[in-house]
Amino acid sequence: MYRYLMILYLVYLFALPNRIYAATYNIQSIQTDSLIREKTINKDMTQLELLVLYQNALKEKTKDSIEVFKQLAILNADLEQPEDAFVYTEKYISNTLDFSILYDNAFTSIENSDEFETLKDKYHQKFNYFVFIFFYVALIGFFFAVIINFTKGQSRFFISSFIAVHSLFILEFVLYISNIQYKYPHTYLMASIPALSYGPLLYFYFKSVAKNHVFKTKDLLHFLPNVVLIIYLLPLYLQSGSDKIRIMLGLNNSFEVSLYVIFLCKVFSLAIYALLIWKLEYGNKQKFNDVNSNSIQIYNWKKNIYRIHVSYVICYIIYGFTVSGIFNFASLFLSYVQVLAMSLMVLYICYMVFAQPIIFRNEYVSIKKRLFSPKYQKSGLTEALSKELKENLIKLLVEDKIYKQSDINLEILSLKLNTTRHNTSQIINEHFKMNFFELINKFRIQEAKRLLETDIHGNLHIIDVAYEVGYNNKVTFNKAFKKETALTPSGYINTKINNSILK
Repeated sequence: MYRYLMILYLVYLFALPNRIYAATYNIQSIQTDSLIREKTINKDMTQLELLVLYQNALKEKTKDSIEVFKQLAILNADLEQPEDAFVYTEKYISNTLDFSILYDNAFTSIENSDEFETLKDKYHQKFNYFVFIFFYVALIGFFFAVIINFTKGQSRFFISSFIAVHSLFILEFVLYISNIQYKYPHTYLMASIPALSYGPLLYFYFKSVAKNHVFKTKDLLHFLPNVVLIIYLLPLYLQSGSDKIRIMLGLNNSFEVSLYVIFLCKVFSLAIYALLIWKLEYGNKQKFNDVNSNSIQIYNWKKNIYRIHVSYVICYIIYGFTVSGIFNFASLFLSYVQVLAMSLMVLYICYMVFAQPIIFRNEYVSIKKRLFSPKYQKSGLTEALSKELKENLIKLLVEDKIYKQSDINLEILSLKLNTTRHNTSQIINEHFKMNFFELINKFRIQEAKRLLETDIHGNLHIIDVAYEVGYNNKVTFNKAFKKETALTPSGYINTKINNSILK
């Protein structure tokens, strides 16, 4: 009986006019042969009855014809036909932008197939190591973009903005590779808003540090191309969320030219400003032969960040040409490489902000102290008072040798200076480029070295020297001495003795 029903159904299919197979959305013919392959009779009958209903629906061209795509996708998934399920799932999503179909229980039958893996990779929200790492880098970048503004100097705005726009690009990349951008479609191309400001921001940072350049109104012309680009992209940004999803899925190519415009303009801008920065720094290269170590450190920092920036530009150009089809490489791999280069640059800047704040306009006060010591912004310490307190502090250290007091602390020193401990801390940081404990230890070790050098007969014990300069125990003295001189007190004495013998 079942065999006769099957024969009747096949006759029914071939007897239908050709127009039955032309649905409103150009649906292809149902692949009946593949659907009945290797299935039990009972199960086949159930599915074949459904197929008849779907064919009738397509024949009548009902308004629910899009729903047929969904039913066919689910039906093929349930029949463990991943190829057909893939085709109709793509058709359904393309017409409805409804990704929830992939969560239907029917797809568990093909969840291990390559086709379903492709669908998941394209539409499902996903989280992996790269998503976590890049998202973490973006957060760090935004955090330090704010923190840098606690420093002084005009250059802070340029370098903090430079970090912020790169962090925005990394964040958009995270939304893209995790497919979260489908949920928040208005984040599409959000990083293209400041796309042409990368070069000018870095250029003016270098210029303000190297040349002490004061930003003028006419310098805003460097950012004019970015404004023009925003105006050009305005029609794209004003698209609805669903239209932006269609653009992301490649279903709407009307703005494809805009992507090439962004790429070409960005490459041109990055290349021009990379050359300008190179010219600016090359002209100063010979100035670092006989300057102090701080200037050399700043020079090396700028050289490193410039190299990373150039590496990013090269990766971005290769990636752009690959996407356009000029180069035949793996575009996804290169996109990861360029974002990795950008991430390294952001992390490097953030590390330098935290570990070596000297590079930011010679501001030696550490970021940690600025975070937890807002007194520096509102201390009200005038330049004249700052100079007077500095001179008094030097007198206390050099003439009175106040560092020899074992109980000396910031409070006692502030009383001696007749000022607040906040002002005392600020004076030490701004004029001596170190904190209170570093300053006291430095003077104590210098005094200890003087005592050891003048003790030619070796009458002094190390503990006696420690007590004399203000330390309460030998262990603390040894640690401080080694940190300052890279030698223990005993090693320092032996070195002096050996040098005397050689002379």
